[in-house]
Amino acid sequence: MPSQIICTVGTYDMPVIQQQPPFKIDLLKSNIALFGSSMSGKTNFLKLIINNLHKKLNEENERIFILDFSGGLLEYKQMPLVAAYFDNSNEEYVKRVFKILETILKDNIKMLGSKSYSATPAEAQPVHTTFIIDNLNSFVDESRYAAYHDKFGRLCREGRSRGISIVFTASDTKGVSRFLLSFEQKIALNFPSDKYAEIFGEKAEAIGKIIGRGYANVTERPTDTAGTFNMNSPYEFQCFKASEIQEENNFIKNLRLKYGYNSENSEIYQRHAKKYLTFSQELTYEEYEKLRQPLEDIDKKPSSKAIAVGLDYVDFKPVFADADKSNVWAIYGKKEFGKTNLLSVLLDGLAEKKSEAKYVFFDDGRKQLKDFYDDFNQKGFSCELIDEFSVKTLTLADGTEITRKLSPMQQFYRYIHEETASLGDYDGQNVDVLEQIYGRDNLYSAPIGADKDSAKATVFVIQSKSVFLGSKSNSPFIRYILPELLDIAEESGFIFIFTDVKKITDAEMNAVFNSTLKTVFLLDNIAEFASERGSKSVFGDMDVKGLKEDYARCELGDGYCYDVEADSLKKMKFIYNKK
Repeated sequence: MPSQIICTVGTYDMPVIQQQPPFKIDLLKSNIALFGSSMSGKTNFLKLIINNLHKKLNEENERIFILDFSGGLLEYKQMPLVAAYFDNSNEEYVKRVFKILETILKDNIKMLGSKSYSATPAEAQPVHTTFIIDNLNSFVDESRYAAYHDKFGRLCREGRSRGISIVFTASDTKGVSRFLLSFEQKIALNFPSDKYAEIFGEKAEAIGKIIGRGYANVTERPTDTAGTFNMNSPYEFQCFKASEIQEENNFIKNLRLKYGYNSENSEIYQRHAKKYLTFSQELTYEEYEKLRQPLEDIDKKPSSKAIAVGLDYVDFKPVFADADKSNVWAIYGKKEFGKTNLLSVLLDGLAEKKSEAKYVFFDDGRKQLKDFYDDFNQKGFSCELIDEFSVKTLTLADGTEITRKLSPMQQFYRYIHEETASLGDYDGQNVDVLEQIYGRDNLYSAPIGADKDSAKATVFVIQSKSVFLGSKSNSPFIRYILPELLDIAEESGFIFIFTDVKKITDAEMNAVFNSTLKTVFLLDNIAEFASERGSKSVFGDMDVKGLKEDYARCELGDGYCYDVEADSLKKMKFIYNKK
């Protein structure tokens, strides 16, 4: 890395010395603040900076982060030195870029010690970072980004001496002035004279509406200039026009030659800075395969029965629901936030990984699982649907048949008793359950029930509000039956999917349920969810303030995966299962 990063971006007009020297900026010496009215050339100036960096440096000593609030730099997303291009369509990207840069600043401070970046020998310097924000006013004016203002201020104050240079554009000084003490290089395009005074501390004459024409102070003394001049005063200048990257011009030809362009290569440029990826609005299976990053040695390895459900937001590595390592999965979330889609992804994965299993769909009457049942039934899977009151003929132990109308909950209990594991085995706790099914008069003639030692692999899909109620008829499943079934779940091949977990008011019952959970998915804003549900959910002990600082609000398709046993929480984008 050189001791300077000089970008030539235009030409000064300096009547005081009767010369028109090149307008040069040293990014190791100056952060850059660029103000300008609409269509004055602000985005063109940023393109010039990016193009200059690509010409002078390479992927071994430079990386560029772009936070684009105007949309004008989208075409630069695939440029080889652009490590990350984020727009403001997803707040998580705004939070993410500051988290990345904070880590870079921390690592650079540790590497450089007491020395400044420019005073450190090239072999001991970390990779230089240029952080560009196009339209800073949008960043400072939106209340949802207020939490990041102090982080930006720290980067402005401490970054340059530690190898992080900041470049921003703005259309007004309102809300931005507090950052200007950290910006040695100030530029203004097509502003009224009073606005020039706010930026430079002294007035300058209005120039007129000429694209790329404006004023700038001098931070890098022009070479071969005679005479003296005030470095901090505003001087008129004309900005160069940036080369267009879409055209087959000399700049693009040289760029492709330098960085190894290959149109058939998925990376486009063979040489490039480490890329930080972004999601499309929907993460289809095709996008998942395109974006997913390989697992490393330190990552938890999935088993052969693991189902990929999406990618994490930080490293874009796969997130799994592992049927070999977890037998209780729970889905929390808002209505129309993607819970049904996630269930579809899980069931399609299980259909492939556990084709021998039977599928039991338990719905409390909302008919939300019927389509899944019909699909599995049509494909030839052994499956059962329980979703409405039904008149059933029951055969007692002595062969007598009785007819009773059973609720969905009672039918679910009956299925467990007759097909999975006898409810009479549980220390008498389930006498009330058997009474519900067979009636008090027939209680002692009820069939013995299934032998749990010979239970078959079963996937229980439970979308019923009833199981979360603390009433006498509903609470036994979570209180007594589920824990007993989990004792044989691994050897029997049971999987329990709670598709829409509701609040449990009974404290004891809630504690039992939370203790059974292994893999939990949340499709909601986690800080708000933890605050509202408190200790009533598996997320209850998490620090709400910390969650607000660490995670932005969710977009459609976003959510969290919580590995309860590993106490690992990941924000992720779920696969969108088009059907």
